[in-house]
Formats: sequence, C-alpha cells, structure tokens
Amino acid sequence: MTEYTKGLCDFITKLKFEDLAPDLTDKAKKLTLHVAGVALAGRTLPTAVSARSAARATVGTQADLMSTMWGEPGKLPMHGAIMANATAADTLDWEDCSYTGHPSAHLVSVSMAMTEAMHRSGKDYLTAVIGGFEVYQRIACYIQPTPEFDSRKYGWGLGSWQIFASAAPAGKLYGCDADQYNLLLGATGCSTPVVNAILALQGSDFYHLQYAITGLTGTMVAGMAKRNELDNIYNIMDGESGYPMMMRGFANEGWIDRNLGTEYLFGQLLFKHWPANMWIQTPIDCLDTLVTRHGFKAEDIEEIFMTPTYDERDKFSWDGYASCRDAQFSVPYCLAAYLLRGEPGPNWYTAERLADPELLEMASRVKLDPDNHMNLQVAFKMFREGSFPTTSMRVTLKDGQQFEVTLPFPKGHPNNPFDWSDVERIFRAGARAANLSEEKIERYIALCKKIDELEDMAELAECLSM
Repeated sequence: MTEYTKGLCDFITKLKFEDLAPDLTDKAKKLTLHVAGVALAGRTLPTAVSARSAARATVGTQADLMSTMWGEPGKLPMHGAIMANATAADTLDWEDCSYTGHPSAHLVSVSMAMTEAMHRSGKDYLTAVIGGFEVYQRIACYIQPTPEFDSRKYGWGLGSWQIFASAAPAGKLYGCDADQYNLLLGATGCSTPVVNAILALQGSDFYHLQYAITGLTGTMVAGMAKRNELDNIYNIMDGESGYPMMMRGFANEGWIDRNLGTEYLFGQLLFKHWPANMWIQTPIDCLDTLVTRHGFKAEDIEEIFMTPTYDERDKFSWDGYASCRDAQFSVPYCLAAYLLRGEPGPNWYTAERLADPELLEMASRVKLDPDNHMNLQVAFKMFREGSFPTTSMRVTLKDGQQFEVTLPFPKGHPNNPFDWSDVERIFRAGARAANLSEEKIERYIALCKKIDELEDMAELAECLSM
C-alpha cells in the first residue's frame, strides 16, 4: 500500500521557514496583498454581506481568539472572521488560480486570522501559506478526474477539495504533530462537500458562499485534531476505501509524492488580473491591450471577434445573467463590463447591471469563433505543463478600422508574473472601494513587504480594520 498520507504529514509538520526559497516567500507576500485587496473590493456584493451575517450568527461576537473581519470595525471570533474573509476573497473571482481552483481564498484568510488571534510571527504565517498550499495542491491534483469525465454533467469538485486549503494551514499553525495531522487529513476528507454540477447549471452564487463553510469546517477540524478529539481515520490518501474512491475513483499517481519538499508547486500559482473566471483573463487582457494601444471607446465598436471559444464561457442572453457567478463566467459579459463599467471591481457585478440593456447590447457584439473550441480539460493540461492557451482578438470599429492582438499568457501567469506595482495597484483600488484610510492602505503595503520580519501578525491584520 502507498504511504502518501504519511509523506504529506511528515513534510508539513517538519517544514520550517528556513526551508523556503526567497522567491516563494516573496510570492506569498504579494499574495497576501492581492487577496486582501480583492476581498475588500468585493465586500459590498450580496455573497460577502451574507457571509458576514452568517459569521456573526454562527460564532457570535466574543471569543478567546479574536480576528479582524476585513473592512469592518473591531474584531470577530477567529472562526467567524475566517468565514467572512474567505467568502469576500472569492466573491469577485479575482484572487488566484491553481490547476485545481482558488486556494488562496482559504490559505490567506485562515492563516491571517489564526496568526493574528494567536499572535504568531510573520515567518509562521508564510510557512503555513506555502506549506498548506503544497498539501492542498498535491491532494487536489491526485484526485482530479480524467479527460473523459463529463464534468459539465457531473460537476468539477473545486468546492469539494477546496476544504484542504483551509485545514492544511490550520493544522500547521495549531502545531499538530504527524499523528494528529494524519487524523486531520482523514477528518477533512470525510468533511468534503460532494462534487456537484448544480451550482454551475443554475448559476448560483452559493459557489462563493461555500468558502465560508469550508473555511470554518477545515479550521474547526484542525482544532479537533490538535485537541486529540479525532480517532481511527488514518491514511485517507491510501488504500481502496480512501479519498480517491470517495472522490469518484480517480487517483493520479505521482502527484502527492513528486519531489515533495524540494519541488514547490506554489511557484506555479496564477494571480488574476481581472475580476473574472480564469479562462477570461487573457481575453480581457487582449481587449485592454487594444484599447490602451489605439484609444477607441465602446461606442466606436462594431464587433469584437475572439478565438478560441472557451467551452462554457460563451453564455449570452438578452434576458441577462442570473447571478454574479453567471456573469463572471461569460466572455461577452466581462468584455462589455470592461468597456462600460470602468475600473474593475464590484461595479462590474451589481445586481441591477446583470441585465443592463446597454451592457447586454455591447455584449451582443462579441463574436466567438464557432470553429475553434478550447476544451477546458485540454486548457488545464496546458497550464499544468507550464503553458497556457493562446488567445487572439480582432476589434472592428464602425468606421471600418480593424485592430488585432494575440497573447500567449495572461498577466499574473508564472510566465508573465505580477510585480509589486501590480499587486499594489489592485490592493489600493480594493481598499479605497472599501473606504479604508490612506494611512492604513500604505501601512499594510509596507508591512506586506516585510512579513518575515514581523513578530506579531496582528500588526498586519489590524491594518484591514475600519
């Protein structure tokens, strides 16, 4: 029998800050700035509001461990802050993308809340974020469905295995030993939400609210592991009845133990440039490039033609869009929002704008190549192998002028990475949208650059309080 579970437990429990290369810790610092900014930007949308309400109703307002609820005054019990901040981080679909989903909505929100509440150091925080990602990503890659699997019909489990991005850093910060961590992985696997397709089919914004629930559950189970309240759920990644069988029987050998401890998958994390689905990043980059280069406006455009067409990202209806999530997954909607809604942020997805006639008319001018479809399984395979689907766009103006561009990587891809000016710009936009003071904005940016020097992470987290 394999010993995948034991290997993961040995790796994460022994991991020290000194084991992490500077390029990894620098990326984690940038991620801390980026995720907080997009969470602040999304805090006014309904899912983020609901998550804050649910957090207060679920955990109350007082506890021994208290953490900042980003963009709000005062503090909330640690588990409630995790619920609220994790959902806010995903609400605009703007945080990150790995091969398997959006782990930073949990990695950052969980690790920030815990290190603040427990007054742990910046080195502890960075180690939990990076190490937690490695555990999450290797498990998620291990149980990915095969290309033949009909995920459109049966669902893709982003909201399922996402729970490990909460439990993994939490177990590290609680100081679980290898035996406790083994039980934690078992309990986390047994707490995994079922894989489903209904959220996508019905365009439900519960897609974002799942982060509150899995953030709370993963952290809670980690605490149970540390208190020795779990038993007899060992080695869940091994054996015929383990996690692969629970997740529909897929087991991709070679992911969990591939160069574990020497090859860090964290380096391949993609930062999103725009508040939209991953496969819409390059299309918006294409349009932004052409607008910046040639200076045309929305009213000048006769047609936008794009190739390839990304499967399940071509939705358009004159009836509008059912939800924020529905719009975030539509190339026509997102290109129209870029042209008509100004600076990216919550104004792209307010409820009254999901059926705005002006925006829908602009979206109707977006034509997607009917003869060149990009299968998402193929696209993800390219991403895993270090590449990315190339996108081409042609804009035709009403006066007959045509402009074209082709881009191989979106901004934020490891081959086209964010620098500090990129993450600072996005953070400032989100923080200003939340009315955070300029003093706190600049202090948070400065502290993010030296997280590894902080003795108490409360100093950083409290910058995000109103």
